[in-house]
Amino acid sequence: MLPTKLLKLRLARIEKGEGHLSTQDKLMLVSMESPDLSANFFLRLFKVSLPKQWKFQHETDEDILYTSQLIKLIENEFIPSYESHARKHAWYEQCLLYQLNFVVPQPTQPQINLYLRQLDKCLDQQPKIDLLLYFQQQYPSAKHAVALAKAYAGAEQYTEAIKQHEWASQQSIQRSEIAFYAYIECLVNRNQSEYMLNVSDVEYAIDLLSKFEKPVDQKTYLKTLESAVNALLPAVILQTQAVETNILADVGRSLNSLGKSIGGMLGGRDFQLPYNKEVIANAPQLLTHPLVFAGLAESSAIQNALLRLLKNDQQSADTLLLKLWLAIQQNLDIWRWLVEPIQSEQFIQALSKVEYEQQQTIISGPIQLILEQGLMQFLGDFRLDKQHSERSTLYEQRDIVVNEMVSFARMFHKNILEPYLVKQRYCSQQLQLNWMGKLSEVALSSGLFAYQFEAEQRAQALFDWMQQKLEKGNDFDKMQAAWVALREVTHLERGDIEQKLVSIEIALEKYKQLRLNQMLLKADTGEKVQFEEGEM
Repeated sequence: MLPTKLLKLRLARIEKGEGHLSTQDKLMLVSMESPDLSANFFLRLFKVSLPKQWKFQHETDEDILYTSQLIKLIENEFIPSYESHARKHAWYEQCLLYQLNFVVPQPTQPQINLYLRQLDKCLDQQPKIDLLLYFQQQYPSAKHAVALAKAYAGAEQYTEAIKQHEWASQQSIQRSEIAFYAYIECLVNRNQSEYMLNVSDVEYAIDLLSKFEKPVDQKTYLKTLESAVNALLPAVILQTQAVETNILADVGRSLNSLGKSIGGMLGGRDFQLPYNKEVIANAPQLLTHPLVFAGLAESSAIQNALLRLLKNDQQSADTLLLKLWLAIQQNLDIWRWLVEPIQSEQFIQALSKVEYEQQQTIISGPIQLILEQGLMQFLGDFRLDKQHSERSTLYEQRDIVVNEMVSFARMFHKNILEPYLVKQRYCSQQLQLNWMGKLSEVALSSGLFAYQFEAEQRAQALFDWMQQKLEKGNDFDKMQAAWVALREVTHLERGDIEQKLVSIEIALEKYKQLRLNQMLLKADTGEKVQFEEGEM
């Protein structure tokens, strides 16, 4: 740091030459004893270095006066110009610390509010945390505590952040919704096994979210709840969640579909059945009973909570949980046996009447082969004779297959998937109303709520995904929706759809036979010509 007398002269020079001095010139004047303002760009690269630590003088009133002017220059010009370096090395925090020590030792609340707004832009590191902690200790308030909690969370000091959030909540008649979500995020990120006896951070977070009434920001609420649920569910469940497809691949497929649409408008016809393994695999999947059973088998916290609640370690927790899940799906009022006073015998007796009837497989033949191994395993990987005399018949049969499958997809979406989604919403509402906050074992109620939320969200995601595909207007998207509908229909109550499936299978077999008849053969050997890379 320059001596105060020299700093005084440099500041005067800066004020006088305000119109023609660059920000770098000014920085050189206040940070270097012998600045060479005539140096060219390349010389400055080697001679000028940005300070990391400002060394402010404070021994005399004159020191404080001119240091205050320097701080004003740093805040107004240097920090905006060298923002990344300034944030990394806490320039603003250094300036504020000096002012609190020597210029404004007792700031007013409006001044503190201004400081908090500026600190909010700073990196969540120790200098910022120290200042916010100072404000909270000297002028304790819920607002200061929330600001400090936010900084602690940014620095991944979640335990301290949780303490500040909880203190702020105790001081407030009604907690801010934004602060509430931030608190939940801290619990989920810390993810300790015991927030309290037999209740983990995440289980407690889900319990709080389930009891949070009428959220204003519904989007953030669902996103926060989804994050908490994902932190609780085992890997066997998470690995079957939908995956976002590659954006470049999506663009490529869209351009390809557009090209075929334009070709169709100009009289061209397509003989290929639209099928994309990646799109189908990454589409939303329903949460099936077998998948739930596999997840619950790995969820020891839920199992132990149920046994504690029943005060019975002789029963198989696995079996009880599976039947309990089925009872919830059947809307049985099984919960009434688990609230105080707990009636274990009646509960176990009621569960003994719950049976799991596994859905019979109705997908077989060509559809099953395509879903399991891909379209080309069914059709065969050979090229077609484009000049074949019955080419138009293949075009027509392709259109028949597409129409049959898209018709099935629309029926599945409206008559099978939509009622299932309504049912899952109702189950979620009943679980939230009758279970959350009613059971003494939070691990059990939160765990079951997490699985039910996942079931509803997956149903909603599949419903929305199919709706978008079916309304988009091109054969490629509609057919991907149809393939996914065929994949998922076996898991749901589907009524009488066997005839529709038979119609699709017959159409596929006829299409396959027409392709075989139009196989391109080598003139000299009579062997079939294989597909080249990039073809169907």
